[in-house]
Amino acid sequence: MGRDSHLILLVVLLVSSLAAAAKSADEDVIFGLAKLLSSPPSSWGAGGDVCVFEGITCERGGSGGVTSIDLGDMGLTGTLPTSLSSLTALKELHLQGNALHGDFPSLAGCTDLTRLVLDGNGFTSLPSDFLKDLPSLQYLSLEDLPLKPWSVPDAIVGSSLLETFSASNASIAGAFPAVLANLSSLRSLRLSYNNLTGGLPAGLAELIALESLQLNNQISDGKLSGSIAVVAAMKNLRLLWIQSNKFTGPIPDFSNSQLEAFNVRDNRLTGVVPASLYEIKTLRNVSLTNNLFQGPMPDFRGVNVDLAADTVSRFCQSRPGPCDPLVTTLLSVAAGFGYPAELAETWNGNTPCGNWIGIVCSNGDVSIFDLHNRGLSGTISPAIANLTSVGKLDLSNNHLTGVIPDTLTTMSNLKIFIVSNNSLDGELPKFKPSVKVLANGNQFGKSDSGSQSVSAGALKWKSDAGMIIGILVAVVLLVIIVGLFVHHLRKKNAEKFRPVSSKESADESEMMKIQVVETNWSVNGNTAVPADYSQVSAGSANITHLFESHGMQLPIEVLLKATDNFNEDFILGKGGFGVVFKGNLNGRLVAVKRCDSGTMGTKGQQEFMAEIDVLTKVRHRHLVGLLGYCTHGYERLLVYEYMSDGTLREHLCDLQRSGYTPLTWTQRMTIALDVARGIEYLHGLAQETFIHRDLKPSNILLDQDLRAKVSDFGLVKLANDTDKSMMTRVAGTFGYLAPEYATTGKVTTKVDVYAYGVILMEMITGRKVLDDSLPDDETHLVTIFRRNMLDKEKFRKFVDPTLELGAEAWKSLLEVADLARHCTAREQNQRPDMCHCVNRLSSLLDEWKPTEVDDDDECETSEMHLNQQLEKWRCDDFTISDSDTFSTFNM
Repeated sequence: MGRDSHLILLVVLLVSSLAAAAKSADEDVIFGLAKLLSSPPSSWGAGGDVCVFEGITCERGGSGGVTSIDLGDMGLTGTLPTSLSSLTALKELHLQGNALHGDFPSLAGCTDLTRLVLDGNGFTSLPSDFLKDLPSLQYLSLEDLPLKPWSVPDAIVGSSLLETFSASNASIAGAFPAVLANLSSLRSLRLSYNNLTGGLPAGLAELIALESLQLNNQISDGKLSGSIAVVAAMKNLRLLWIQSNKFTGPIPDFSNSQLEAFNVRDNRLTGVVPASLYEIKTLRNVSLTNNLFQGPMPDFRGVNVDLAADTVSRFCQSRPGPCDPLVTTLLSVAAGFGYPAELAETWNGNTPCGNWIGIVCSNGDVSIFDLHNRGLSGTISPAIANLTSVGKLDLSNNHLTGVIPDTLTTMSNLKIFIVSNNSLDGELPKFKPSVKVLANGNQFGKSDSGSQSVSAGALKWKSDAGMIIGILVAVVLLVIIVGLFVHHLRKKNAEKFRPVSSKESADESEMMKIQVVETNWSVNGNTAVPADYSQVSAGSANITHLFESHGMQLPIEVLLKATDNFNEDFILGKGGFGVVFKGNLNGRLVAVKRCDSGTMGTKGQQEFMAEIDVLTKVRHRHLVGLLGYCTHGYERLLVYEYMSDGTLREHLCDLQRSGYTPLTWTQRMTIALDVARGIEYLHGLAQETFIHRDLKPSNILLDQDLRAKVSDFGLVKLANDTDKSMMTRVAGTFGYLAPEYATTGKVTTKVDVYAYGVILMEMITGRKVLDDSLPDDETHLVTIFRRNMLDKEKFRKFVDPTLELGAEAWKSLLEVADLARHCTAREQNQRPDMCHCVNRLSSLLDEWKPTEVDDDDECETSEMHLNQQLEKWRCDDFTISDSDTFSTFNM
C-alpha cells in the first residue's frame, strides 16, 4: 500500500512538473511578445503570472497553458515572435485593428486553434506553411492587410471545420481558389477587393451550406468573369454580392432560393431577368444597375431595387409587362445562344427593327436574320421558326452545336438558309425545293465514301467523280474571270482623291439609294471571291462598298453633298486626327470627321478596316456612336451621330463666345457621371479593354438634354491582353497627360483616370487646365487645385463663381473635389479605376431622378443608324434568283 502511494505521488509530481514546464514555456512566448511590442498593455509587467495579463486567457487546471490572446483594437505596434507556434493550447488569436507589421509567423504547432483574426494590421507576408496543420480552425479573417500577392494555399483543405473565411482587400491574386470547394462546412466566404480573375469553378456548387458569398469589386483589370450559374446550386445562400466584375451570361434559375440580398450591378450580365428571382419571398435588396439585361421589366414587389434609368431603358417596357411578340421570339432565339453580350449591346428595348445587330426589317417584319461570324455558341432555337417573314437566315461561321430544328422547314418565306462552318450534327432537315441551303463544314452524317450531302429539295448531288471534276473546273474558271474583273475595277479606283465639284456629283436619287450586292461563292468551304466586296456605280464614279451587318461604307458623293464639298462654314471643330464637319444626310444631321492624311492617309484598306472593326466594338449610351465610314483614294472619313449642344469646353470656358448658360451643379454632376460610365465601358465592360488617351472637355459632347457622350474614341488604343499597358507614341493634350505617360510613353487605363480627374477640376472651377493669362504659379490647374484644397476658405473662393451652391450641393462638391484629387495622384497605382468613380458619383446622385433620354432616334425608321438605313434600302431591293447557287458540297 505504501508503495502504491509513493507511485501515485510520483505521477502527480511528474504531471505537475510537466504542466509547470508547459506554462513556463508559454510565459516565455508572452514575455517575448511584450518585448517586440512598442507599447504593450499597461498590465503586462516584466514578470509575474501572464494569465492575469490583459487579453490573455489560460487553461484552468491541466497544463495552465495560454488558450486565448485577445489584443484587438488596442493600438499596438511592433512585430510578432516566431515562437507563437509553440503555444500548443492556443484556441483563439485576435489581433485586429492594430498596427502590427512585418512577416506573420508560422502557427503550425497550434493544432487546437479555432479562431484567427488579423484584420487591419500591416503584415506584409504570410508563412510558407500558413494554414498547415490547423484542423480545428473554424473562423479565419484576414481583411485589409497590405500583403504581397498570394494565393490561398492547398493546405486549407485540412481545416475542414472552417465556417467563415474573410479576406477582403488582402492581395489575393490569380484564378479563383478552386480548393475552397472542398470546405463543405463553409457558411461565409468574403474575398472582395482582391486581384482574382477568371471564372467561378464548377466545384463551388458543393458548398451547399454557404449562406453569404461576397466577391465584389475585384481590383485587377481582368476581374472575375464568365457565368454565375454555379451559385444557383447554393440553396442556403442568403447574401450574394458579386458587383463590379465582368460576369456574363444570364441570371440562373433561383427556384427554392432563400436569397435576401442580391447585388450584381456593374457586370455584363445579359438576357431576361428570370421570374424565379423576383418571386423569392425572402428577397429584400436587389441591385441590377449597369448590366445588359433584356426583355420584360422584372416585377419586384416589396423589395428595395437599385435600377438606374439607363438600365431600365434596356427593358422592353418601363414597367412590368409583356414585350412585343417579335421581341419575345428574338430573345428566345438569343437564349439558345446563351444571350451573348455582343447581341445584348443592341438587342434591347421593344423595337427590333431599329438598330438590332443582324436584324433587317421590311414593313415592320424581320426579312433578314444574319448573325454569321459572330462567335456564337449554343444551339439553334426552334423559336426561329416563328420568324415567318424571314427570307434569309445566316448563322454560318460560328460555334453552334446540336441539331437543326425540323420546325425551320415551316418558314414560309425562307429562300436562303446558311449554317456552314459550325459543329452541328444529326440530320439536315428536308427544306422545300425553293430553299437554297449552305451547310458544309458541320458534323452531319457522312456516307461510306466520306462525301457529305448538304443540299435541299430538288438540288441533289451524286457522288460521280466526273461530274464533280467538271463542276470544279467550271468554278475555277469563273473565279479567275471574276478575279480579273475585280482587279481591273480596283486598279481604276486607285487614284488619289481630289475635291469633287457639284457638277461631278452623282444624281441625288443614285446617291441616296445604294445597291449593295452580296456574293457568297464558295468551293469546299473556301470563299472564291470575298463575299463582302462588290463593285457598284454611283453616278460617274466607281465606288468599292463593304457591307457588314455591323458597319456600312458610304460613297464619297453622299458625304460631299452632305458637307457642301467640305465647306469650311460647316466645320464643327479640329483635333489631332483631323477636321470634323457638320453634315446633312437626307434630313438627318451627322458629324463627318475627315481624318488628317498624316494620321490616316498612309494606311491601306486592310489597316483602316481594322480601325473600323475596333469602332464597332465600342457601343455605349455615353460614347458617340459611329454611323458609317468612307474610303476613297487617300481619303478616310468617319461619320458619327451629331450632338446638338456642343462640347463641354464651350459650356465651361467659352461661355461668352458660345452664348451658353452656365451649367448648374446638378448638370455638371450628371455630365461627370455620364463620362465616367462611358470610360468605364471602354476600360472594363466592352468586349476588350480600350484606352482613350485624349480625354478632355472638347471631346465630351452634349445633346439637347445636356447628357454627355465621349467622342474621338474611335482611334483609341487596344490594351495589351496581359498587363493592360503598352508603350506608344505620346498622343494627347498637354495638361491632361498623366505624368508617367508624358515622360515614358507607357499608357494604361490610369492615363484616362488622370485626365478624368483634371476634367472634374475644370467642372468645379470653370477654369482651363492651362491658362497663360494667369501668374506663373497659377497657370497649371492641377497644381493650384491641390494647393487650394488645403485651405477651405481659399478653396471656396476658387470654385466657379457661377455656381449657386446650397449646403448639400457644397457637401457633394467637396466629395467630387476629393475624387478629382484622387484621380490625379502622381503615382498611377494610387489612382482609382473608373468603376470606383462611377460608384462614388452614383451614390452622390442617388436622390436625383434624371429625365429618361428619348431613344426614338435609335428606333424609328426615319432616324435609324445609317447602316440600318442602307440595309433597309438593300432589303427593299432584296430578290433571289433561281439561277443563283447557294448550296455547296465537300469532297
